[in-house]
Amino acid sequence: MIEAQNSKGLQIGIVGAGVAGLSAAIALRRIGHECEIFERSLFRNENGAAVSIPPNGGRILKRWGFDSVKTGGIEIKQVRRPKGDTLEPMAPTIDFSDIPSRYGNEWYFYHRVDMHRQLRVMAEDPELENKPSVIRLGCQVVDVDPEEGILTLKDGTTVQKDLVVVADGQHDILNQKITGVDTPMQRSGQTAFRCLIPMKDILEDPITKPLFENQAPGFWAPALPAKGVMCVTYPCRNNEILNCLIVTRTLKSQATSDEDQAIEDWNFPASPAMLEAVLDGFHPSVRALMMKEPNIKMYTQMKRDPLPKMFKGKAVLIGDALAPKLLTHAQGVSSSIEDAAALEVLLKGVESPGDVTSQPSAKLTERLSLLETFRLPRQSATQILTEPIVPGPMFIEMGKKAEARIRRYYQGPLPPMTAVPHSVPICDFFFGYDVTREAETVLAAAERINQLAAEVKATVNIAQAEVPESPLRT
Repeated sequence: MIEAQNSKGLQIGIVGAGVAGLSAAIALRRIGHECEIFERSLFRNENGAAVSIPPNGGRILKRWGFDSVKTGGIEIKQVRRPKGDTLEPMAPTIDFSDIPSRYGNEWYFYHRVDMHRQLRVMAEDPELENKPSVIRLGCQVVDVDPEEGILTLKDGTTVQKDLVVVADGQHDILNQKITGVDTPMQRSGQTAFRCLIPMKDILEDPITKPLFENQAPGFWAPALPAKGVMCVTYPCRNNEILNCLIVTRTLKSQATSDEDQAIEDWNFPASPAMLEAVLDGFHPSVRALMMKEPNIKMYTQMKRDPLPKMFKGKAVLIGDALAPKLLTHAQGVSSSIEDAAALEVLLKGVESPGDVTSQPSAKLTERLSLLETFRLPRQSATQILTEPIVPGPMFIEMGKKAEARIRRYYQGPLPPMTAVPHSVPICDFFFGYDVTREAETVLAAAERINQLAAEVKATVNIAQAEVPESPLRT
């Protein structure tokens, strides 16, 4: 058994060194806690893909000192949605030039590797305030004892902490230990193909050059709705690379029965024949664009029902380990950052008992309970909202069913279920949400209740002390 050293700050073990885990480490380091991150991979071949960070996540990163320019961020300015076969506008172009003024921060695209490296620097940099986080690569956590805060590694080593933050993504296997129920991942009905293409190659090709020449950066998303296929592209890494994603609901080779194996590996190779079948019916320039990269990867997009709780004892779930998202509203990464920011507010001033074998303090338990009261409902609502509602005869009815599902977990304001992605109601709901302010409000209310309770108790004690003793009867 490896035990942490005594200190005033909590000794925290974080499972996973993805964006959620690193964000948690940065947030908790800022308030004086000491974090040790356990990551199963060796980071020798990080996944090549882009990531979209809307203002609700970007505001937090900026407050932490994240340098968007240094990380190669590209500010989104528009959304173009052409018909896949003719490239005529399917819907009006959405102008996002007012995003910073409306929501207090830009909306950026990053190369995932670039963003990840910058977060690692912020977590590990010895020059920054408080003790740097320690990242243990090649350390796979296979079990957790939430009540004792004990992590078991694949090699049999056990590590005990004041708090365990489970942040290892949608394929997390530890959530059942915290919730007490088995909530398996399920197929969403969609398969995604992905690749990265150098913008230089695109702009040098007369067939693909007109698609992006003299265009402000943003989403370009040609689709064939009747076929159930949408291509989503956007630039990253200083506009040097175009991130391409093709999502299909109708791929015949997709697993369709419980006995078939879902493709969960992001680096699973797709054959050119499969990609050509998916792109059948698209405009020649779209096919030319998507076929530029010979190494196309594919994976099955998965979803899961909301979990009934997010903490138990000395362990808490955050990010996709808590509530995996589909790609519809670009909230997977940002909601993970929100969870970390909420921990930053609620765990400030929570001290270590000095012995990791001790039971969690009443203060830690209270703060984790507060976290669950407002983050779990919000995460559950976001999780369901990212499941796309397919346009068609059942559109309104499907929206009503989705809202009824959400209301089982969340009673706050919602955008109309008929609102399309990137519309003002959707953006207001996600981008306008300030998790730090929400956490501060929840904490202030709880502290006021505790204060009132203490005052009532003190008043009762004083009153009891002032009551004269009854004379003895003879």
